[in-house]
Amino acid sequence: MPSTSELSTPVGSLLPTNLAAASRPFSVPSLAKLGVLVGIWCGFGAGLNQSLAQFPFPFAPVQPPAIAPVPFGTPGPPQPGGPPQPGDPTIGVDVRVQAVTGTPYGVAVIEMPLTNPVVGPGPGPLTIDGEAAPASTRILYPVSNDVRVTTGRPPSEQPVPRIGRGRLLNRMGNLIRELASGDEATEQTVGRRVMFLFTGDQPFSIPVRDHLGTLTMVDVRPVSDPALAASMQSAWWEETTAVAKAQIDATDTPPWIPTYMIAMLSGRLNLPLPAWFGRGKESETKDPLLNTLEWIGGAAGVANEVFASAAAGGSLQGTLDDPSPTQVAALPLPQAPAWKVPMTSALEEPPAMETIASFVPPECFYLRYGSFENYLWFRDLTQEYGGDISRMITLSGVSNESAQRLEQQLGVQTNAMSRLLGPSVIEDQALIGRDMYLDDGASIGVLFHSKNLFLLRSSLNNDRSKLASSDDSLTLKTIDLPHGTATVLRSSDNRVRSFMVEADPCILVTNSQTVADRFLEVAQTGQSLAASNDFQLARSYMPLERNDTIFAYFSAEMLQGLLDPAYLIELRRRMQAEADIALVRLARMAAQLHTTSDQSAVREIDALIENGFLPENFGDRADGTGVVAFANQLVDTRRGARGTFLPIADNPVERVTASEARWYDQIASAYDDQFSSLDPIVIGIQRESFPIAPNGPNNGERLERLTIHAEIAPWQPENYGSWAKQLGPPTQVAMEFAPDDLVALQAHVASETLGPPTHLFAAIKDSTPPEPESIDGLLSKYRALKTLPGYLGAWPQPGALDRLPLGLGRGQPVGPGMTRLIGGLYRYTGGGFSVLSFQPEVLDASLPHLSANEVDDPAQVRGRIDNLNGTQLEGWVNQQLYERAAAASRAGADFLNSLMSQLGVPVDDVIDEAELVLGGRPQCPLGGEYQFDPNRRRFISTAWSSDQLGPSPYAPNGYQTPLLTWFRGAEFRLTQYTNRLIADATIEIARAQ
Repeated sequence: MPSTSELSTPVGSLLPTNLAAASRPFSVPSLAKLGVLVGIWCGFGAGLNQSLAQFPFPFAPVQPPAIAPVPFGTPGPPQPGGPPQPGDPTIGVDVRVQAVTGTPYGVAVIEMPLTNPVVGPGPGPLTIDGEAAPASTRILYPVSNDVRVTTGRPPSEQPVPRIGRGRLLNRMGNLIRELASGDEATEQTVGRRVMFLFTGDQPFSIPVRDHLGTLTMVDVRPVSDPALAASMQSAWWEETTAVAKAQIDATDTPPWIPTYMIAMLSGRLNLPLPAWFGRGKESETKDPLLNTLEWIGGAAGVANEVFASAAAGGSLQGTLDDPSPTQVAALPLPQAPAWKVPMTSALEEPPAMETIASFVPPECFYLRYGSFENYLWFRDLTQEYGGDISRMITLSGVSNESAQRLEQQLGVQTNAMSRLLGPSVIEDQALIGRDMYLDDGASIGVLFHSKNLFLLRSSLNNDRSKLASSDDSLTLKTIDLPHGTATVLRSSDNRVRSFMVEADPCILVTNSQTVADRFLEVAQTGQSLAASNDFQLARSYMPLERNDTIFAYFSAEMLQGLLDPAYLIELRRRMQAEADIALVRLARMAAQLHTTSDQSAVREIDALIENGFLPENFGDRADGTGVVAFANQLVDTRRGARGTFLPIADNPVERVTASEARWYDQIASAYDDQFSSLDPIVIGIQRESFPIAPNGPNNGERLERLTIHAEIAPWQPENYGSWAKQLGPPTQVAMEFAPDDLVALQAHVASETLGPPTHLFAAIKDSTPPEPESIDGLLSKYRALKTLPGYLGAWPQPGALDRLPLGLGRGQPVGPGMTRLIGGLYRYTGGGFSVLSFQPEVLDASLPHLSANEVDDPAQVRGRIDNLNGTQLEGWVNQQLYERAAAASRAGADFLNSLMSQLGVPVDDVIDEAELVLGGRPQCPLGGEYQFDPNRRRFISTAWSSDQLGPSPYAPNGYQTPLLTWFRGAEFRLTQYTNRLIADATIEIARAQ
């Protein structure tokens, strides 16, 4: 059997060289087609067509270009598992190796051509399987790709009809059109390539594998060629940045590993940062209002841009769009937006209000449970979804466990004893705070209205004393605040930070010293949330008699506080602090990868900077804070540990940099011009439980009905742009839909196009809608709508269709009241209705049920979604949400694999190290567990099929997305008045048995 070197052929030269020129004026495919044309005239077109179909056609040169042959070793014996059996069409017939030495690293490429080109997805990437021999050579930063080429469309491969069975002119015409139309691109995989860096200049051997197992041992003999080294390094960098960009675009977890790798390697190797670096889709938002909402809402794109800037050595105040050097915070705080003073006047007769609201500062949000039993209901609902209520919709790629962390920080935990005794000592309970940044560290607290102040105080003090005595890192002491005293239970890293203050009959336990002191101040002055005109107005609309399970109120002062200059600028600074901590984690891993057995790992921050694993100006912050290490724990010198950062309310910003001032001035100016006031938001949720009926229509499910009422009051429509002007006045008209309509929606709109206020309505019946990607483009949308069983209508009949020129809106009569319009659309008119559908049978079945009825509740928008269980639409929704979760699941596994392959983290440490980097435990969005597969040498999820490299493209049998496990139908309506916006919804949910 010939050796690998004897079989070796450059991938770029697998085809005849005389066919490889892609820039000739008359291409070889065109000559081939002309040959077929001549063959037809000569009567032997079929035979020539068949031979040409087997001929290898040329392709565009691949990158990097084929490397000239150089001596290299033959492969060693196969590793355990052996290479795939001969005959597999996806296995390379030989191996090519090229390696050049360099400073500080050499570059190598291994290419494996395929016996037969593969159209579509390739056979899977090559990887370096294990360490090089000898061990003194280190393999670094491998990047794999398929060698793909673009070929022209070959001549028609349809057999030529026998004489008398076709027309010669037709055959000629087809081929002439084929010649004139040009070549259609077809991508094929002709080989596989892995490129990597290495240390030293001595020969070494490395095992190469793919997903089927170890393929072979490859001997690498580096040569010295500076020009070739520069070319190969450039090709390796181009491929590395391209793969990193693809990972960043696909991932659901923070893309910090590829971002760090690109920034670090750019600095260490003096390579240019790619143009896309740090500029994800989210960061393209330039509107100051939307950009501010992204900051406040914690949009992933904002955090990723901050991380990219820090990784590349840019300061936060000098972002990628404002690359200023680190500045000194010497300027005073910029001015906040000039908020308009609320015009709400005091009510003549204030409504009845709960006692607990009289102790809430007006600048705090207010989330009231009303009773300890309601709190337990909400907590149990949350625990059904792992302590994260957002998991009712979908699973994220990171389990942050913010609710459990907050309980630990406050030292207030629910156990069997508290469940038993809570109702006897707690009259009312609420969450209050300045913000809800639970992932990083919120300014928040639990407020109790006691039935027995002595018993509640004793119980809380007893719990706090036990915690302090059981943990040497905790201290418990009494401190003086400007408006009273507090007991403080805390740790140095803010993992535990709990202030307890008391004002009869209430006790507040909070992680914010500022909120604790404001509670005491409000108790003395009476200037509380309950005393504000806006809150009293909200309570008049939503009185205590409603007995809400949850009552939430977000005051204008609280919302404005999120946009305060000190608050927003500190939010930016803490994002940089979070990024810096993650950077040190990644830098330590990268340094460990470069450490040999006779060296000590570089772990200190200064040494990491000196060795190029962190940027030179790392830690240069305007506020003088930084990252310090305590063993394996990293904390911010001012804010503490990630996840429990010092509350923003307790970390006031007094001086800012010029760049920070410019950034905030843009925000303030935008709000002054477009949004000069913020409106309070009030939400009430009521619950109703239904008895379990094992033989009933709900199959024995434990069902609950949640009735949600939300208001923005006072409401100022001019703040919300043109959309708030599109609705007509509130109306008591509700459309009656067909009973088999699964989804139905109606809106009372006012439009110049439609004329006077008109009721528009639409409904769809049970079906499988087209895939979203299949409706790109106008023609595709038209085809999709034709297959969707539904209808669109208006009442009373608008004249827009009738006003189209040439009578296009009237069409041709096909029955009583029915016309057929251009494009196959059917229209029914009668009884004041105008109804459109592509399916006349849908109109015939639905029209008898349509009516406009008067109801008690006025609204402009109404809708309903029936129970999807057992419907075709359920399968479609399940598949759409599955695809998103599957992509995130693959991205999570890729994240873990990159820790192992790019940063050399040992398999047993990968998940723990990932948690330290991300600030949360990686979790599979498909509900599986990430595990290392020793055969594939990759992390996979137990939710994947055992014979696949990733999740199936289709939801497997038995998979149900979290949303569909509990959703059993919903109705909703929206009502806009001149001074109020009201949303009402009723949702039926299935609870765990």
